[in-house]
Amino acid sequence: MSSDDAVVSNGDALAPPESPAAAPAPWLATLRQPLSTLQTVVGIIAGVLTIGGGFLSFSGFATPTALAQQGEIVAVVHDLRTSKPVANARVEIFTAQDAIVTAVKLEPDGRLARRLKDGRYRVRVTHPSFVPEVRQIEIHAGQRSDIEIALAPRASAPRVTRAVVVEEPQGPIQKFFRNLFE
Repeated sequence: MSSDDAVVSNGDALAPPESPAAAPAPWLATLRQPLSTLQTVVGIIAGVLTIGGGFLSFSGFATPTALAQQGEIVAVVHDLRTSKPVANARVEIFTAQDAIVTAVKLEPDGRLARRLKDGRYRVRVTHPSFVPEVRQIEIHAGQRSDIEIALAPRASAPRVTRAVVVEEPQGPIQKFFRNLFE
């Protein structure tokens, strides 16, 4: 029997042995592996990095120094009469040297929250229907400064009415003074 013939033993046929040129390269065999193992490893590494990064950001270890030197201002602006929030009021924040830091319009809920560096600031709130209000505040690192600003309504413009001159007959005293000053 030749080596090219199949050997039958116990009813099973054996395939002829393969030649060495037909064997796949080792790197190709690695690529033909199922991706589930590779995907599992990459997924675990990504999960660990995500959880670790989240923990680091919440713990404060990776906080930039600029944030450590800042505080926060939270302003609430409302109507003095009704205590309802004043929407669309303009808020301007100035430094102690009168340099403008920011100018924004309030949201409908009348609130403003901003992070600022340590220092003294002047806050000016304006609205066409209200008298402007100015406040001095001081910001400290890592702390929150809450201010409540109540805006008073502007006085309505006086109504001009037409004056009617009624002439009364002159009495003796009026005649005396008129003759005296003429």
